[in-house]
Amino acid sequence: MIDTHLVASFKKMFSQSGTTSESMNVIVQQRVIKVIADVLNRKETEISLDSSLRDDLLASSLDQMTLFIALEDEFQRSMPPEEVTGLATVKAIIDFIERKLQAPSLT
Repeated sequence: MIDTHLVASFKKMFSQSGTTSESMNVIVQQRVIKVIADVLNRKETEISLDSSLRDDLLASSLDQMTLFIALEDEFQRSMPPEEVTGLATVKAIIDFIERKLQAPSLT
């Protein structure tokens, strides 16, 4: 099932503001970094695209599971463990979410 409300909201927001695909990527990046900061109790300025969840942000396995649940809620997309295993950096997570947002939602 496609989350038509979320897709329509994004389309309306981007069409009204003249937002490009590049701007949408920046918005996704900002939202992901905000969620990571909230879940891991970090300042957003401590998080870069190259930050490793485990090595740089010291996220435990439980922290990472909590993070992906929070990202599911934020973006209204299912993120099964088998799909997120191996997403080690902030950039990898952002790229994954951008692909998820382009695909129809099954949740």
